[in-house]
Amino acid sequence: MDHPNKKYHVLARGVVISSDYILVAHCIGMDNTFLPGGHVEFNEGLKDTLSREIGEELGLSCEVSGYLGAVEAEFEDLDTYHQEINHVFTVKIPDINHKRNPSSKEDHLEFYWIHIKDMEKHNLQPHPVRTLIMNCLENKVQGSHFLSTFDDGSRV
Repeated sequence: MDHPNKKYHVLARGVVISSDYILVAHCIGMDNTFLPGGHVEFNEGLKDTLSREIGEELGLSCEVSGYLGAVEAEFEDLDTYHQEINHVFTVKIPDINHKRNPSSKEDHLEFYWIHIKDMEKHNLQPHPVRTLIMNCLENKVQGSHFLSTFDDGSRV
């Protein structure tokens, strides 16, 4: 695998659930969906990243809660090899539900609800997040832990 360009991404993603539906983001013109969230900026914690990204993308405030786990992925885009790690959290957004799609604050993105059983049909990426979501809903995995110096006051 010899690519002229290589990029590494650290992302914070949120699982927003309403009844049997999850909120997904779609980059207009692409054939996949992904969880809301985005890139961690330098000197920013994962939970802060997710709150900021949801604010920027949806114009809404949220509560970032349980850590579901991390998903590593790789993909190619034209002449660039991408490797990423997605830190996935459950997120609560007040006054939002699957009966109405939230509007996007960014022109290249749209957000909509998909039924849990339709994650494959909507090509939710990276693929392993589907397992994390199902484990969360079925309570198969207990006791995931997330610790950060961003949360405990010991930041430099």
